[in-house]
Amino acid sequence: MELLQAYVSGIALDREREHPVVLLRSDGEEEVMPIWIGPAEAAAIYTVLAGDSFARPMTHDLLKLIIEELGAVVSSIEITGIQKDTYFARIILKRGEETFYIDARPSDSISLALRCGSPVFVDRELFQKYKRDLRVGKSGEEDIRKHFQELDPEDFGDIDL
Repeated sequence: MELLQAYVSGIALDREREHPVVLLRSDGEEEVMPIWIGPAEAAAIYTVLAGDSFARPMTHDLLKLIIEELGAVVSSIEITGIQKDTYFARIILKRGEETFYIDARPSDSISLALRCGSPVFVDRELFQKYKRDLRVGKSGEEDIRKHFQELDPEDFGDIDL
């Protein structure tokens, strides 16, 4: 599996389904790969993007604290595949010479990576297959809301990676 580094471009709303979507962009790409997530997961990601914090740790903040207390670091996260409209990811933890691979939802993985300053990687084939052009602007390019209304998670189908 060849990985490419991706960055959280933002959170959008699929107005037709009323579901938040996290948008991942890679260097040199105009397109983004959308991942449909739940409202709570979107709020956790948005909190970091907005630079907000709370007096007491939220779940992902708590997980970060536990990882650090155990002497480990979040080395990176990888979004590795999709099956039946569900993306798969893993968190890569390192502690000394040990490496741990933990299966996780992409939304939780992304939220943790943002809190830890860890890189996000996506399987290159997956990104290429599911990326969408979301350029918007004054030059008459596609309206992002219309684009999200036309996207259907079922269009993703099953792939084996």
